[in-house]
Amino acid sequence: MTRPAMTLPPDLRTALAELTAAGPILVATDFDGVLAPLVLDPSTSRPIDGSMSLLRELASLPDVFVAIVSGRHLAALRELTDLEPGSDIVLVGSHGAETDRPLPLDATFDDAAQQRLGLATTALEAVAAAYPPTRIERKPAGVVLHTRNVPDDIAAAATRAALAIAIPGVDVMDGKQIVELSALAVTKGSALHALATEFGTRATLYLGDDVTDERAFHVLAGDERNVTIKVGGGETLADFRIQDSADVLQVLRTVLHLRSDPTGR
Repeated sequence: MTRPAMTLPPDLRTALAELTAAGPILVATDFDGVLAPLVLDPSTSRPIDGSMSLLRELASLPDVFVAIVSGRHLAALRELTDLEPGSDIVLVGSHGAETDRPLPLDATFDDAAQQRLGLATTALEAVAAAYPPTRIERKPAGVVLHTRNVPDDIAAAATRAALAIAIPGVDVMDGKQIVELSALAVTKGSALHALATEFGTRATLYLGDDVTDERAFHVLAGDERNVTIKVGGGETLADFRIQDSADVLQVLRTVLHLRSDPTGR
């Protein structure tokens, strides 16, 4: 059962009020751990009730642009969100390496990138073979080592080995029970910057829970009009912190209310 959402702290509500008054805005969020609670089997993950309808309502408002930015590959993200191609909600997968529409990103998957991906895959497969039962997930532009449901000592050793992989041009990301190697030098932060550029927005709200979201928080920290929110525990660069997906719903409802009625009535 989902617990009742918290009452938003006054400083967070003030920040959201300023954001919604900023003109064209981007509302963006990670998927796992934010819209969808973390589960043991990622294939069973689903958005918390009401989250997708709130995002659709936000996307229907004038000068409000909505995106889901995830480490999931694009096809899986589309299936989990049940969004059709061409939806008002932009999907960004593989930490920015995949998008469902053209964006100003330096993410060309050319022959050199294909070669980097091959080297990264070979290196990570060797780690998985040395540390069973870790497993490998292949993405269009990257490869991921998963350590979920793996004994702690094996997971820690496998993670250290994966993080030690050094291949020129390959980005190594340490996340929650994963290590991802990407053949493209794009991140959630660069994806959010590209979205803001494409839509001409003046401020961005971003909610994330993972280590990989810290790159987005870092990029957005350069503009005080932006609002960044960490979901859950752990060190963070985000401006604010909330507990879980129930609080995410409260944030989205508040943004929808403030944008629909700037007087706050």
